[in-house]
Amino acid sequence: MRVTFTQSLNNQVLRGLILLRIETDNLCTETWTSSTFDPYQELYIWLGQIRDLQLPTKMIISKVGYGVELIAENLSDLFVQFRVEQWMSDRNTTTRLNITIERCELIKAFHDGIIKFIQDEYQSSKWSYIDNLNNTNWGALLKPNNSSGQNWRTRLAMYGGGHSRIPETGRETISNQLTLEQQWLLTLHDVLLWIANLAANGQIREVYALVSLYKNVPIDIALGELDASWYEQRKIELYQQL
Repeated sequence: MRVTFTQSLNNQVLRGLILLRIETDNLCTETWTSSTFDPYQELYIWLGQIRDLQLPTKMIISKVGYGVELIAENLSDLFVQFRVEQWMSDRNTTTRLNITIERCELIKAFHDGIIKFIQDEYQSSKWSYIDNLNNTNWGALLKPNNSSGQNWRTRLAMYGGGHSRIPETGRETISNQLTLEQQWLLTLHDVLLWIANLAANGQIREVYALVSLYKNVPIDIALGELDASWYEQRKIELYQQL
């Protein structure tokens, strides 16, 4: 099995499309993914679920207006049924690809395709202002899950369900499981994305204000000196000004 990615750029808006091509010995399917509806963090979570036997599971890859579902269903500890089907399309319900494959082979095919794409084609400066591919540790997917802390349902809930497409998951479902420090790390995750969007829109004053407030959060957590009440008060004051 082989998975390849090819980038197509639209230089006018600094956004791109990625063609996802999945090939087997006798089958092939292609679909366009889009930075408008970014699936790459979800792709990492989805592959992790497959690796850790949290199946059946599916993932939607959508370019505005249409899309496909990548579906992996458990057959045994070694094998999964992997298929690509139309999503929300009344006109075409044909299954585009349906194979039985070893779990590790499926994950390795996606890993190798992503790594080759990053090395050969990916230009983050031309893709988007938030670099979602280089900053993801795709190699970790090749390692067996031997840590009780690796829980993909929790990771998915922390992520927020991917643009609210999975409403039954969310941070509220795991809030009582997180320490104060973990909650603040999630806040920092959201702030970093917010900062990137502000920078993209030229709102430099707001960027500097947010960086000034949140830059010491990781250090405070590392030293065990996080003063949550101080940050909460400063956050309220700052958000009133933005």
